[in-house]
Amino acid sequence: MTEFPTLTTTERDRRYASVRALMDRVGVDAVLVSGQGRDQLDRYLTNEGTRSYCVLPRHGNPVSVVPTGNITLGRYDEPGGRYERWVADQRLTRPGHQLGDVLADLGLTAATIGVVGLRSRAPASVAGTIPFGTWQRVVDRLPEARFVDLHAEFEQLMLVHSEAELAMIRHSAVIGEAACAAMIAAAGAGVRESEIVAAGMQSVTAAGGLWLNGPQRSGAERLGWAGADWLWMGGGSRVLDKGDVFGAELFTLYGGFESQQQVEISIGRPDDVHRRLEEVAVDAYRRGVEYLHVGGTFAELCEVMEKPLREAGAWNMGPVVQTVSPVIYNGATHVGLDRQTGLAGVPLPHTSPRDGDFVIESGIAFAFEPNACQDRSRVSIGGTVIVTDDGVEELNALCLQVNVV
Repeated sequence: MTEFPTLTTTERDRRYASVRALMDRVGVDAVLVSGQGRDQLDRYLTNEGTRSYCVLPRHGNPVSVVPTGNITLGRYDEPGGRYERWVADQRLTRPGHQLGDVLADLGLTAATIGVVGLRSRAPASVAGTIPFGTWQRVVDRLPEARFVDLHAEFEQLMLVHSEAELAMIRHSAVIGEAACAAMIAAAGAGVRESEIVAAGMQSVTAAGGLWLNGPQRSGAERLGWAGADWLWMGGGSRVLDKGDVFGAELFTLYGGFESQQQVEISIGRPDDVHRRLEEVAVDAYRRGVEYLHVGGTFAELCEVMEKPLREAGAWNMGPVVQTVSPVIYNGATHVGLDRQTGLAGVPLPHTSPRDGDFVIESGIAFAFEPNACQDRSRVSIGGTVIVTDDGVEELNALCLQVNVV
């Protein structure tokens, strides 16, 4: 891999113009974006992974407020000097001078400020990403300011990608595809789960990417989606045997842009149950690709992809589809559990309905991840899909089937 795309200040200017147009529509003087949380939404304004609080005023230059000097110093060494910084004014909070003081320095003491971080649609950030103490100090420091929750509008803006952003997502998916190949090559009877995971992580890192640690679990039956227990409880990872199925969800990042791959590996030929679940999951994926188009809706996409599962009497542990980069909208989960007689006696989670709806636009990326479950058995496949004015781009291939080794 010899080409490594980056974003330029042309993309920065496009984003700032879009955010300022949003400010005009909703009537705010500035936008404050929290970079805490899984998706680090401040990156949309900073193009850096500093987990800052970034303030973009309607007029004037942005300011990025970071919590530690180890972050601010990074732009001044030799490797940091390779990059053109989007935000020149990066400040370090210090005792006696916090985020609220920075807002006051910008003349926003009596302004109307749109805030991204008090709430979110993102599944890992529904309660917001700004700590209570941090926000209390802001409110106390600016008693005359008016704060407007802007999370929904800002997150929706981020979902519609420019061509420069799509190039980053495509590159991320290429890295994820190579990682799937590495994991398949490493798998086999007598191999530990940790060895397969290590092959994937090495592949991603060597290609200049980052793998947010996604779930991985193996066995003839798999009820967990939260990852392998050995990660937190020790004891060494499982050794795979014939009849096991290994599944991993790759959250592959390149330059902060996420793609997803659901790699599924069977040690030996799958049994009839897993083969049938694969057919159901593949059917759901294909129906989603056939439906996906500009002008459609997320609700209809979810319905189309969920239908094969319902027809087969299967249940789904995770959403069959979600938006990606960032992860904001999710399909329903834990639907069909009431029909699984093999789960009698298991304390089952509640069904989570689809979260919201929107009209699909050109430039939105989705993680197609149909997971079909019958009682304790699961098959999860899928990769990243982009919709454009020209049609649908499927960015992954190896993860669209159960790979037999």
